[in-house]
Amino acid sequence: IYASLFDWLVEQINNLLEVGKQHTGWSISILDIYGFESFKKNSFEQFCINYANERLQQHFNRHIFKLEQEEYELDGIDGVKVDFADNQECLDLFEKKPIGLLSLLDEDLHSPDANDATLANKLKQNLNGMACFKGDKGRVFGVRHFAGEVLYDTNDFLKKNQDSLNPELIELLSSCNGQLPQLFAIKMLNQTLEPATSLDSPNQSVSAKFKGKLFKLMQRLEKTKPHFICCIKPNRKQLPGMYEEDLVSQQLRCSGVLEAVRMSRSGYPTRMTHQEFADRYGFLLLETNESQDPLSISVAVLKQFNMLPGMYQIGYTKLYLRIGLVSSILSSRVF
Repeated sequence: IYASLFDWLVEQINNLLEVGKQHTGWSISILDIYGFESFKKNSFEQFCINYANERLQQHFNRHIFKLEQEEYELDGIDGVKVDFADNQECLDLFEKKPIGLLSLLDEDLHSPDANDATLANKLKQNLNGMACFKGDKGRVFGVRHFAGEVLYDTNDFLKKNQDSLNPELIELLSSCNGQLPQLFAIKMLNQTLEPATSLDSPNQSVSAKFKGKLFKLMQRLEKTKPHFICCIKPNRKQLPGMYEEDLVSQQLRCSGVLEAVRMSRSGYPTRMTHQEFADRYGFLLLETNESQDPLSISVAVLKQFNMLPGMYQIGYTKLYLRIGLVSSILSSRVF
């Protein structure tokens, strides 16, 4: 019912905003997602949430570190090498087939002999050799996430992973006089007719649907130019005016923020093509030659203002500039 209400609200908002009638080709989207969770007792909900965060962390790593270094290499400059924690092993633990957390969890979905205890034993027997997995006592197993180790209790894992729909619920909603309950009943009934492979099919487990929708989200994110906002929890007690240095430091380190700051300070955050730089700053040259190409004009500007070689690098297609170089040029210009 909650999912149906949520989908209906989003549809109504989009209809009122007439989003579908706008054909500009450009849009700004905001993805607000739950953060990494680790409690005294972690269940199926935290399992799914932290899996999603692993995927998003890899997306962050790829755009902040991997693509940055690949661009330096492709354009023939010596970039700054930053060591960052690659979480691919943890994602393999979740997604690997046929021996991965999600696959093994779904195997037990329709097994009459499966229960929470046998699930825990099965995970430990199959996954103990994987680097990010940790077997623990009883129904508990651990995962070494990018943000730290989390212990999960398999109690109710199988029950929560089932997306069974009680026919009596559809009958109850259909008998209501209100328009919304009847709409929800129609939607739920249609879902029961979906093919087994559909993400909306009740034959799909919750984890399978979650993984499928997460992959669709990542495909959409890959087509965007992302900007990241990292929220840091100041204390474990969720109180105002309290700052726990060890907690904040751990979050900054595990989320890759410290490495991103280091790359920004040591790297070349400002970059322009030779043509862009020449068009923007070529007018500052005291002596100009119409026959000069964009690269020659760019180099002449840098030399005229005595920019140290360590403040910039010249690539095959772009100029890579340290923080403060452009402001130094503009502040020292003479008219």
